[in-house]
Amino acid sequence: MDFSIVIPTWNRSHLLDALLKSLYAERGRYQNGATEVLVVDSSQGSEQENIMASCQKYDAVYLPGDNSVRKKRNKGIETAQYDYILFIDSDVVVEPGILDEYVQAYQNNRHVRLGGVLGYTQFVGEKTFWWKILELTPLINSFSFARDYPFHSWTIGNNVSFKKSVLQEIGMFEINFPFKLGGDDLDMTYRVTKAGYMIGSAPNAVTYHSRETWNNFKAVHDRAKRWGTMERIICNRHPELNKRVIPKNYVLLLLTLLLSALLSGLSGSLLPTLAAGLLIVWNLLWAYVKRVRTKGFCGPFYFYAALCIQGIYEFYRIKQSLREGKLSAFTCGQVFNRYQIRYGLKDDAQRVWTLFASYAVIFAALNVAALFCGRV
Repeated sequence: MDFSIVIPTWNRSHLLDALLKSLYAERGRYQNGATEVLVVDSSQGSEQENIMASCQKYDAVYLPGDNSVRKKRNKGIETAQYDYILFIDSDVVVEPGILDEYVQAYQNNRHVRLGGVLGYTQFVGEKTFWWKILELTPLINSFSFARDYPFHSWTIGNNVSFKKSVLQEIGMFEINFPFKLGGDDLDMTYRVTKAGYMIGSAPNAVTYHSRETWNNFKAVHDRAKRWGTMERIICNRHPELNKRVIPKNYVLLLLTLLLSALLSGLSGSLLPTLAAGLLIVWNLLWAYVKRVRTKGFCGPFYFYAALCIQGIYEFYRIKQSLREGKLSAFTCGQVFNRYQIRYGLKDDAQRVWTLFASYAVIFAALNVAALFCGRV
């Protein structure tokens, strides 16, 4: 099996040099076919010079590209001379044997119409303040999909391989999306499954991803912004993914607070608003207790900071929906799997009744306390 390894990059010369060094060693030991490395770069000045020098040192082809990850990946596909294309991000290094693991994964899945294979991404480096928050969010879950599931409806764009003919058949990466990157990998890989192909797993095909590129608020915020916005855009592009679900807790709690404030205004009593406030506090405390019970202890500060990061994602998802003149983001969500719908609705119904019962108990308790104290 012959591999063309496509690496889009910009201003990451020191990280790219480490990646190319690891790939050079891997290509030297790979005996099952030919390989090439295509670095598609939009850097300027000294960064460009350093990247070109690394390409020369480690036998990689340097290709100038537009300042768009999607266009860079498409240029790599168009330039590739081999049958299998492996996409690697520039902030990782590869574990020895990664190419053999991909070969084995393709051979083991000959019984299905296989279009591609996803490898495993492990994060390495210092666990910074921001990383301790991120690992409590679902934003990094998809990097470990290869060890969680045997097949996938969609994948990330790092450490994933596809047959070149499949990529050409589905039209490669969509370039007419907002932002320079983000969401295009989800869209492209989902179109592979829509075309009737399956995407398998190579759990032992490992890349080590540096935490360096996730170590500040801007890096975290920008990812949450891009991915939240792109969820809505992808749901518009693939309407079958936009499933009606019972609103999330924050929607229900906000609605409860607004209705309670209205009731307080009409009745002249603060009890409804106070009950809603206590319900929100109780809900936040219970969310933390449930997290500790199911997944082990984590610092409460990091937990609530993680909720805020997830809130940024939700904010931009809803903002994009409102920009389109739609309210569906409040009642619909991106769902890839029918089992998510089947079991999710049961859990959501129980959640709504629990919130309703909790509010009723808190409201009743406040009224009893007010009557006992002689204040109605």
